[in-house]
Amino acid sequence: MQEKIMHFANFNITFGENEEPMLTHFEDFVFPAFTGGLIRGKEDSVLKFTFSDVEIKYIGSEYVMVGNYIKDTQYTIHTTYHDGELQATPADVPTAPYSRFIIFLKNHRMILFRNESASPDIRSFQKTVRDILNQYRRKQNKDRQNKLPISIVNIVDMPLKENLEELLRSVKKIERLKLRFFPLNNDINPLPLANAINQEMKNISSKTANMIFNSPESKEGVQRILEETTGSGLATTTMKVEDSEGQKQIIKEDKFSSNKKIPFAKDIEESDDETLVSYAQNNPIINKTSEENNRIYERCIDIFHKLVKRE
Repeated sequence: MQEKIMHFANFNITFGENEEPMLTHFEDFVFPAFTGGLIRGKEDSVLKFTFSDVEIKYIGSEYVMVGNYIKDTQYTIHTTYHDGELQATPADVPTAPYSRFIIFLKNHRMILFRNESASPDIRSFQKTVRDILNQYRRKQNKDRQNKLPISIVNIVDMPLKENLEELLRSVKKIERLKLRFFPLNNDINPLPLANAINQEMKNISSKTANMIFNSPESKEGVQRILEETTGSGLATTTMKVEDSEGQKQIIKEDKFSSNKKIPFAKDIEESDDETLVSYAQNNPIINKTSEENNRIYERCIDIFHKLVKRE
């Protein structure tokens, strides 16, 4: 049976100096930017990124935004092997590996299903969202009297408990644990000290803050911190460690990623969205919603209903 990789992430976007939550500018900013055909990549580049077939659906008793995230590129072939010999067969072959994304609008959590190994990941998705939101804002603000605010985009992986356990299993000693915090979209950090840092960031109008633990000896304590912050998509992490073979290395934030294999025997299509949502909702990491997020979601129900594509 073939498998696809499913990633869990926090679709964390705020706007302007007051860090307005994502849904406050969903109808006039986020949704039209995603559906506007904008492209990340230089005109003369063979590598471009874009979104397609983006729409609002009502699945599993809630509204979600779904679509394809496409990496449009080409492979250059120099040689092939035929009849026992290498042959020069130069050719450029176009290819467009894609991932299917589903964003749960109630709590701005998301899943990204990679259709193949070359499909784009969460970090690439974040870069493209930042770029298209900036492009859309610049274009719109040329003619708008009420200017669109600057977007603050931190779309981060939410590693599952088993992912964190596997990562820490190869670590003999932790020399430094560093957490990076960013403005949150109506979320409350369950770690009291981290929540206080997020609040002070607001008070002094700072967009990032770091917390460093030097030489923590309790791997169990470190895992608890990681589950409450990085595992909830509320911070990113880097660690300086000594591995089981005595080698020192830095584990960068891209290693703290979710990686769940799902049996899937064909290309991912739009008709699979209900199945993908059911996979995701089996994990509690997708279902947590703060009271504040639930309130703003309820206020936006009419907007979502209006944006649903009618057959």
